[in-house]
Amino acid sequence: MDRIVDEIVLFGLGLPLLLLAPAAPAAVAAPLLALIATGALELLDRGEGGAQRQASASAASPVRAARFIRVARPAIAAAYLIAALAAPALAAFVPLLAYAAVAQSLGPLRFLWPAALLGAAVSGSGALAAAALLLGALACLAARRTTKVQTERASLRQWRDAVQEDRLALAERTRDLAERQDLEVSCAVLAERARIAREIHDNVGHLLTRSVLQMEALAVTHEDDPALAKELAAVGATLHEALGTVRASVHDLHDEAFDPQTTLAELIGEFPGIVGTLAFEAESLPRPVALAVVAIVREALANARTHGRATSVAVSLLEFPGFYQLAIEDNGRAANLVGEGGLGLASMEERATALGGTFSFGPLPPPRTGSRVFATFPKTQEVRP
Repeated sequence: MDRIVDEIVLFGLGLPLLLLAPAAPAAVAAPLLALIATGALELLDRGEGGAQRQASASAASPVRAARFIRVARPAIAAAYLIAALAAPALAAFVPLLAYAAVAQSLGPLRFLWPAALLGAAVSGSGALAAAALLLGALACLAARRTTKVQTERASLRQWRDAVQEDRLALAERTRDLAERQDLEVSCAVLAERARIAREIHDNVGHLLTRSVLQMEALAVTHEDDPALAKELAAVGATLHEALGTVRASVHDLHDEAFDPQTTLAELIGEFPGIVGTLAFEAESLPRPVALAVVAIVREALANARTHGRATSVAVSLLEFPGFYQLAIEDNGRAANLVGEGGLGLASMEERATALGGTFSFGPLPPPRTGSRVFATFPKTQEVRP
């Protein structure tokens, strides 16, 4: 757009220079010829950029078009400058062609355009030649300035795009790090809950159990003393209640320490050589179903690595109004696993059918390669949380 504005200004400044040219029919045609030449140069310059981009695809036609344009642009500018030697009136618009030659880097024409003013100087239009020479020099300076501005503007756009890409990449990496940190914190919390449950079970639970046994032994020993036996029975009941409370607390901690999504994510990362993804969309997964899902995924991953030689796997667990759906897809060789006849498949099927669900295994539909394990678990009263 900057070049077009500059060329319009130069064309407007060239019109008064026609008054310095000798009266001739060429003075009437000069503005039209200058517009045609300049317009053709601009169109060919824009067309050369598109042809070069298409030529990068190794197509024959764009390559020939680019070669033609590279020859045609200097030829048009040279033809006008040569015509200006014969028709001095055309010299009024030589600065416009000089601007195009510099802006489009038309080779030697960037420096030879003053020669086109010799015709006007020899024919007695020295004032026209001098004015055109001065205006042409200013046009060359304007062309260099505009070209530099356009180059810097393009560089600024590239820099801005690069900064934008870096910003988006940094934001994505920040999100990944935040998700990973949340996962690690969740894993640490669950691990601590599991440790506390084990400590309570192994220490407090055993101590209470031993105390209950001792109280029962004392009660048997002092059966002949009704008053003491009654007191011992009360203490024993208290110990039984405490032991039941501890067991309930241990079970609650153990249940809270088991998170199906975290367990599946950790399980996928335990198999070296397999790049896995997890899509977990189940809010209320019953514990029996969660345990079955983890066991099936573990067996499927082991089979995919050992028998199918898989390198990638996608695990998805989705919740629907009436059932849960588990799908495990890998890029291994399903025929190998089927050919093994495998106890692993039977084990996975037993875990699904034990909860009233379904199980299937087979190759992925063409053109995809690999195998898929598919299981469903109904939301029956027995397995609801």
